[in-house]
Amino acid sequence: MHLSWGQRFVNDFGAFPVAYRKVRAEALYEPQRLCLSEAAAACLGIRAEDFDRDGQRFEACFAQGQVNQGSEGPAPIATVYAGHQFGVWAGQLGDGRALLLGDLPSQAKARDWGFDDADAIELGDRVEVQLKGSGQTPYSRMGDGRAVLRSSVREFLGSEAMIGLGIPSTRALCLYGSDDPVFRETTETAAIVTRLAPSFLRFGHVEFFAHFQHHEALNHLLLMLACRHYPQVLESSGEYNNLPHDDQIKLKLLKSIARRTGDLIARWQAVGFCHGVMNTDNMSLLGLTIDYGPFGFLDQYDEAHVCNHSDHQGRYRYDNQAAVGAWNCRALALAFRSVLGEEAALCLPESLQAYREAFEARWLERFAAKFGLLPTGDHDCQQAPIREFLAQSMQMLQHCRPDFTLFFRKLSVQPISPVHNPAELRDMMLDPPAFDLWWDAYRELAQEQIRKLGWDAAQRQAMMLAVNPKYILRNHLAELAIRRARGDHGRADADEIARLLKVLAKPYDEQPEYDSYAAEPPQWARQLSVSCSS
Repeated sequence: MHLSWGQRFVNDFGAFPVAYRKVRAEALYEPQRLCLSEAAAACLGIRAEDFDRDGQRFEACFAQGQVNQGSEGPAPIATVYAGHQFGVWAGQLGDGRALLLGDLPSQAKARDWGFDDADAIELGDRVEVQLKGSGQTPYSRMGDGRAVLRSSVREFLGSEAMIGLGIPSTRALCLYGSDDPVFRETTETAAIVTRLAPSFLRFGHVEFFAHFQHHEALNHLLLMLACRHYPQVLESSGEYNNLPHDDQIKLKLLKSIARRTGDLIARWQAVGFCHGVMNTDNMSLLGLTIDYGPFGFLDQYDEAHVCNHSDHQGRYRYDNQAAVGAWNCRALALAFRSVLGEEAALCLPESLQAYREAFEARWLERFAAKFGLLPTGDHDCQQAPIREFLAQSMQMLQHCRPDFTLFFRKLSVQPISPVHNPAELRDMMLDPPAFDLWWDAYRELAQEQIRKLGWDAAQRQAMMLAVNPKYILRNHLAELAIRRARGDHGRADADEIARLLKVLAKPYDEQPEYDSYAAEPPQWARQLSVSCSS
């Protein structure tokens, strides 16, 4: 199969060589393909049969980084960026263990990246292809540039699971493993995961050009980003008409990025997703979930849950993700300021307001639907009763500590008539009497909405089941797949990775044959932890 490789990033930034460096990948020794996402491959017009038939060619690309055959094809590159890590300026960073192989023609639609069809974003006609774990680059900062099997399995499954949940994300095409040793806390084995995205541009790219005063490159980046992915900001809208045209575009672009970011993080909250390391260099300019390191999903509900064992201060805990998103958008706005006029710079706080409004709107929509409720009216005063009830509901969950995913899934099928006792839900609670008080208020509000909206039970249940997944990538499920792939207790195989991939592709479906994957984690799983090395 012929792949029509291009290197758009080099074409875009050829006049700014500071933006990237050409790098030769370090091939895996005797690589083995562990898993392929057929859904991600379809974004490139590639079928599983193509991988099987041309296995050596795909292995050369995705396990060895050999795109350039003779004089044809682009050279892989590593890009430079900067950023704030745990709230502190970290200076120059960059692709320390990732290589951008190039880009291929796209066959993807908005939903293939987790966006709703109505989302106002242009995804372009090319897909960028990146290897993670392909060796050292000029930006490795004393690291070996390798990724271990453990972290690569998590990234592969995590990104595809998010797409199944309907949350914007980069994608994982394939996963290759090897017996090459990699030295971490213990000796592990190497792997490479191939990532796909409409663009891998991050907040950190903007911060790099701004901080090191590459203003011409920054202006070029922002205009290119607007033209390719946010064309609506180029149109005359009456907004900022008193400012120079270039400043109008930049301000509208910043607000669009902030809205996209707020919307994304609200979607995270609604499925209990914790990113774990929301540094500005891990934030996508397209509003994609990017960089799956010490991520996790809530098991037992705890608003202060910290999924990253390295996050000693709890900066990136579940209930602080919205605030960190705002902090990151502020850092991005300060980077934009370096190429704005003085009058335009006074408008920068509007981007933070756009972030907050987008987050609050999506959060309200998703959590109301999770409880089988519907906000009525466009004004705060009309939505106030629902907002107040949702706040009380989250307090109840914090107090009673049920399993987050199981609670909402069971709630979706629980009749709310007085003759039906919510015994299954009640049994999940640490304080059943507190739940009883909440249930009485919930049943009354839900029945009132049903009367007003003319719903029947089936309509309401369908709405709830569409936003309350049965299956998420729990840490213990990923851990079992990793142990089996390593051969910890016998012959190594990747069957469990493939099985999880299949289940997580349709997390809202019942799939009764996989009921065990929806169960609460076993006791031993409570001791699992992930860190920045994971």
